[in-house]
Amino acid sequence: MTDFIFRNIVLPEDRTVYRKIMESTGLFYDFEMEVALEIMDLFLKDGEKTGYYFIMAELEGKTVGIINYGPTPCTRASWDIYWMAVQKDLQGKGLGSILLGMAENHIASKQGENIWIETSGRPDYLPTRMFYLKNRYEKMCELPDFYAMEDSKCIYGKYLRPSGGNPSR
Repeated sequence: MTDFIFRNIVLPEDRTVYRKIMESTGLFYDFEMEVALEIMDLFLKDGEKTGYYFIMAELEGKTVGIINYGPTPCTRASWDIYWMAVQKDLQGKGLGSILLGMAENHIASKQGENIWIETSGRPDYLPTRMFYLKNRYEKMCELPDFYAMEDSKCIYGKYLRPSGGNPSR
């Protein structure tokens, strides 16, 4: 595995790089990238007060992977992974799992108990869905035709509590 450098400081120039990384995947629609960039803009303006967190991965001085996450509003201990992207030519080399693990550790340190990830059910998202399963996320549900006809919303979750799952079960 190549040596990556990780940081949680977001720089103004990361905005352009973030879009290029997302574009490189070939998965995100323009309007999705705009929402991701709006979150980054909020973070650049107000930092962690926004409730958002970022971890950036650099290789040879260039940002090549990003994860964005935060506590789920109106919950006591749930967190969402909002956006995650690894430069296309570096996918499948473990960087996504490292970023996800770092986010999980940070969430656990903030007393987060569960993590939720939403993704598309489109066929081109199959590697993404397999990635979540590989990282021990469980498919919780699928909402058909959510994003568009033939594009379901798949929700994956992971419990961070030692016992896992709903404690009342």
